[in-house]
Amino acid sequence: MEGLSAAQFQTNYTFGLMKMAMRDAEAQAQEMIEMMSEVAAPAQYNFDVRV
Repeated sequence: MEGLSAAQFQTNYTFGLMKMAMRDAEAQAQEMIEMMSEVAAPAQYNFDVRV
């Protein structure tokens, strides 16, 4: 039974690390989205329109 609990612990640990990595990736993606929304969109059709 001891081997089973060690395997279960390893599984839980691995899932925990994966969840943390996904949370970090999500936070980085959110920061990138916010940063990109502050940058003006490039002009369409490769020409600039002066307003």
